Amino acid sequence: MPEDGPSRSATKTAIVLVGICFFLNALSRGVGETFTTFLLALTEEFQANRADVAAIYSLQMLLAGCSAPLAGYCFDRFGPLRLYIAGLAMLMLGLVLASFATQLWHLYLFIGVGVGSAAASLGNAPHSALLARWFEGARLSRAMSVVYAALGMGSLMLVPLAQYVIETWGWRVAYLTLAGIALLALPALLLLHWPTVQAGRIRLPQPVADAASGAMAGDDWTLGKALHTTAFWGLASVFFFTSAGMFSVMVQAVAYLVELGYAPLQAASIYGLVGVLTPIGIVGFAWLDGRVGRHASAALSYAFSLAGLAALWALEGWRSPVLLWLFVLLVGLSFGARGPMVGATAARIFQGRRFGMIFGTIMVGSGLGVSSGTLIGAKLHDLTGGYTAVFLFAAVCVIAGALPFWTYRSLRRYGP
Repeated sequence: MPEDGPSRSATKTAIVLVGICFFLNALSRGVGETFTTFLLALTEEFQANRADVAAIYSLQMLLAGCSAPLAGYCFDRFGPLRLYIAGLAMLMLGLVLASFATQLWHLYLFIGVGVGSAAASLGNAPHSALLARWFEGARLSRAMSVVYAALGMGSLMLVPLAQYVIETWGWRVAYLTLAGIALLALPALLLLHWPTVQAGRIRLPQPVADAASGAMAGDDWTLGKALHTTAFWGLASVFFFTSAGMFSVMVQAVAYLVELGYAPLQAASIYGLVGVLTPIGIVGFAWLDGRVGRHASAALSYAFSLAGLAALWALEGWRSPVLLWLFVLLVGLSFGARGPMVGATAARIFQGRRFGMIFGTIMVGSGLGVSSGTLIGAKLHDLTGGYTAVFLFAAVCVIAGALPFWTYRSLRRYGP
């Protein structure tokens, strides 16, 4: 039986909504990931050590994570449209001002604070809260996987572009180019009727006692109650340790490959290939999640990440294209795969009118993880003069990130 008019209209709105969330996420995450190509250029420009320059990215991701609760509150209070417009304005302003930086601390302010704060407004916290008003169950997992896949697509599009512009015209022009791309996102917001989008089509659940998570599900959830549950801290720790492990290596991946003898543009393109596979992996693991369960799919994703990082590490001793492609394939398919698992699980447990702020606070774990992992990885490189300690640190953190799926009873019962 064909869908009636309202149903078709709602379906079309939902599809466009997923597309816009994907585009905004690709833009904010892609701009953030381009810092890997700026790392060497900024180190040479300001005659600074690796850790001091990498700290810019660390601050950026720290602000992106720590601002997520504020972004969630603004989403709940003012709605998505105002939040997205404010985020795009901050992103463009930060990039334009960065192009005029004359001292390293200017970049701490314009990229670390400006772009980092913008990323929270355009990132997964408001997107997840918005999608939870339109999808539920397995459909929510699939919708989130599409939006989270923007991490890879953003890297694919913007990382090689930034490297090319840096090599051709310099890093200042590269920042202006990224600002121009951000400006193109504003017209996309006109494609939706935002009062309808904000209202959603999923009825919020009524309060129901939930013994596993330790509080009430549905509209009765508040941030204070969520903070008293093991489920909240389990999900936050997944974000923290996984992010710390992966980004301690990935932020330095382009520089690492250059030091191994790869040309800068070639190294950036290899990093971009990881981004090619990331959307496939995120969507693929979301599909696998619905077929074999969360624990099996999570275990496989972590195994891929560990094996891929090991292959990249082994390149230092054996310059084999097989190892390089294993890194691209395994890390590309697993990078970001845990995000939709955490987001969908959080939506099932904490869904309600305040879900935006609750999930934004959970995402602080991701921001703190990326920030600390980036800084510790750079410090380990500077202290040891190599990357062995960096890879060992990454492996320990990735394993720690996997454990909550099995050690927290409040998470074991929640599948797709």
